[in-house]
Amino acid sequence: MRFLYRVADDKLFACASNRRDFVRISDGALWAHESHEWLVAAGSGAPLAHRTSGVYYSPETGAPLYYEASEPIATTSDPTVTPPHPRRPRTAPAAPL
Repeated sequence: MRFLYRVADDKLFACASNRRDFVRISDGALWAHESHEWLVAAGSGAPLAHRTSGVYYSPETGAPLYYEASEPIATTSDPTVTPPHPRRPRTAPAAPL
């Protein structure tokens, strides 16, 4: 089982019982498929996020959106508790001059 937590609030957002298909926790609807490290929308095929080391990043901004866990984790508002994948900024490569 794979669990996706939102980086913004450490809330469980989606889960996958197989390797590729994620369903939203809120309504149980098929939300996204993962293919070649990309999450793509189940309905439209639009890219939602790209995965690097268990963290999923926005394709538009490079901001971290979700992190993955293989088991449910207790979420807490305690700032001394570290999530399983530390939040780290993703920077785009420098544009050639």
